[in-house]
Amino acid sequence: MTKLLLLLLIVVVIVGIVLILRNRAGKNKAPAARVDPLADYPEVYDPYKIGVGDIITYAGIDHVVRGTITLDEEGYIWHEHLLDGSTGQRWLTVENDEGSLDMTLWMRREGTGLEPGGDVILDDRVHRQIERGTASFTAEGTTGTAPQGIVDYADYAAADKTGLLSFERWARTQSWEVSTGRAVTRGELTVIHSGPPQ
Repeated sequence: MTKLLLLLLIVVVIVGIVLILRNRAGKNKAPAARVDPLADYPEVYDPYKIGVGDIITYAGIDHVVRGTITLDEEGYIWHEHLLDGSTGQRWLTVENDEGSLDMTLWMRREGTGLEPGGDVILDDRVHRQIERGTASFTAEGTTGTAPQGIVDYADYAAADKTGLLSFERWARTQSWEVSTGRAVTRGELTVIHSGPPQ
């Protein structure tokens, strides 16, 4: 019995020494270097790959993309992204117009009572229709629309093209939604895509 106790005591002492040595070795190691979480993301974003969950900075304010609507009018495809930030919600339209990137930021205008047809006056500016049509759409994330359907739209611009006006109707039984917009350049936005580059 004495031999068993002596053997058990020796095992306990050895285990204790190993644990002490391991603890000392861990304390002498330098802490692991921190890793840049965005190191694998490209510095130049792809505007055509903006989607739900991306972070977009405009005028120093961060917005999260809450939802994306993909519109298709006879094979011509463009995207509308719902951005949510500390100053409220806005929409970003991204389209490829004959090889040229066009991006527009839109703000909804409530209570205008306006409908498309002829010249439209808003904020003491005359807007003329530049485009009108119907497109099919699919939506993902939070958009306030059905998951898919048909949208009627009409786009207007002031004579100097700085004032943009858009009408959208997501169902024929609904009233027109009115938005004012301004064109933005790629450089005015910073985008962090929510997933690693593909």
